[in-house]
Amino acid sequence: FVFAILRRSSAGAWSSAGRLRRAMGPDAAPYTGAAPSAAEAMDCSAPVPRTQSSFSAGKQVLLKGGTGESFGIESAIGAQRQTPSLRLFLAVFACCFSPVLFGFSMGFTSPVQLSMEGAVKGGVRPPSSLSVFTSPQFTVYAAILNIGAVPGAFAGSMAMDRLGRKRALALSACPHLVAWFGTAFASQPLLLQLLRMLTGFAVGMGTAIAPSFIGEVATADLRGPLGIAIQLSMNLGLLLVNVAGTHRPVVQDFEGESFSNWRRLSCWGFALAAALATMAWMPESPKWLAQQGREQEARLALRQLRGGDTAAEEAELLGSADEGSAASTASSSGPTGHSRRLSDYPMSLLVAIGLLAFQQLSGVNAIMMYTTAICHQAGMENAELSTLAVMVAQVVLTSAACMLVETAGRRSLMQAAGLLMFAAHMGLSYYMAAIERGWWAPSWLALAALGIFVVGFATGLGPIPWLILSEVFPVEVVG
Repeated sequence: FVFAILRRSSAGAWSSAGRLRRAMGPDAAPYTGAAPSAAEAMDCSAPVPRTQSSFSAGKQVLLKGGTGESFGIESAIGAQRQTPSLRLFLAVFACCFSPVLFGFSMGFTSPVQLSMEGAVKGGVRPPSSLSVFTSPQFTVYAAILNIGAVPGAFAGSMAMDRLGRKRALALSACPHLVAWFGTAFASQPLLLQLLRMLTGFAVGMGTAIAPSFIGEVATADLRGPLGIAIQLSMNLGLLLVNVAGTHRPVVQDFEGESFSNWRRLSCWGFALAAALATMAWMPESPKWLAQQGREQEARLALRQLRGGDTAAEEAELLGSADEGSAASTASSSGPTGHSRRLSDYPMSLLVAIGLLAFQQLSGVNAIMMYTTAICHQAGMENAELSTLAVMVAQVVLTSAACMLVETAGRRSLMQAAGLLMFAAHMGLSYYMAAIERGWWAPSWLALAALGIFVVGFATGLGPIPWLILSEVFPVEVVG
C-alpha cells in the first residue's frame, strides 16, 4: 500500500517541483514560500518578463500534469531571498525538545524494565523501592503511552489553532512536568500507569504542534532539513534515555549489581520538559498571526525570524492571509470560491495519513521499548551496550538521511527502507520462533535484524513522512 501511494503521488505532487524548476530555467528567481493564486495558474498566455515567463511555463507543466494546484511550490514572482536569523534557529531548537521528549518517553521502558519488574540480575533482585510491577503490569505501562497520545494529538491541534503554535507547545510542557515529577515519587502501579498515560497525552500534543511550527517559521531552503530535525530529535531522545539510564548517576549499585534507577531517570524527563517550556519566550508563527488578523505582530515575528529585508515577504504573507479570508468567504457563498482546506486535497491526505500510519505500524515502538529485553533474550553478554549501539546508529543514519533525501529522492529511499524493514522483521521473527523450538538461532542474528531495521527506519520511514507532510500540501493548509 505504501509503495502504491508513493508511485501514484510521485507522478503528481513530488515530481511537480522538479518539473517546475526545469521549466523555469537557471535564471529564475529563488522561491519565497507562497503558492500562486488560482487566477495566476489559469492565465499563462500574457507576455511577461524573463522570470515570469519561466514561471508561467512551469505552471503550464503542472497543469498539463493534471495537478491543477501548486502543492506548496513557492512562487518565483517578486521573489526575495529568505535569510534565516539566529532567533529562528533558537526557536526551532526549543521546539525540538518536544520530539526529544517523544523519543525519551518512548524509550524510557527499555533501560528500566528489569528494575521495574524486579527481575533477577546476577542472582540479585533490585531494591524493593524500584520493583513495582509484575510482567503483565509492565506491559500495560509500556503500551499505555500510545493510548494517551491519541486524545493528546486532537487537543494539540485545537490548542495551536486557538492559542497559537508557541503557546500550545509551551502548554504541552505542563503535563510532561506533572507526569515526570509524579513518576519520580509514585510507587503504586495504577498511579504510575496513569502518569504514563499523561506523558502520552503530552507527547501527542507535541506531535501535532511541532511539525506545523517548524514548517511555518522555516525559510523555503531550510524547510526540508528542519522537517527531518523532528525525527532526528526523537532519535536523540531515544539515545539520551538509554545513555542516561545505563550510566551514573542514574545507575544504582545494590549487592554487587547495578540497576537502573527509574526515579532518577524521571528527573531527566522533568528537566527536558522545563526546557520545552522556554517556547513561551520564542517568536510566534507569523503565518498564524496573519491568519488571526494581527498584522503588526506578524511583521514583528517575521523580522525576528529573518536576517535580511522582509518587506516583500511581509507583503506576500499578509496578502496571502487576506486572500485566504476572501476565498473562505467566497466558498461559503457559492461554488466558484476557492477554499484552501484539507478536504480539497484527497490524494495528499492519503499520502500523509498513509505514511504516518505505517510509520507507527512498522513495529518501531515495540522494538525501541524492548530493545534491551530483545538483546537479553538473544543471550548477549552486554545487552545495554548493544542497545546503546542501536540508538547511536539510528541517530547517525537519520543525520545521513538529511543529505540522502535530496539526492536519492523520497520514493527511492522509502522503497529501499521498506524492503530492509521487511527483511529485519522476518529475521527477528525467525529468531524468536527458533529459540522456542530449539532450532539454529545464533545471537548475532537478532542483533543483525535490529541493525537492519534501524537502517531502514532511520533512512526512510522515520524521517521522510514528516518531511513529506509539509510538501504534499499548500503552505496555507500545512498547519
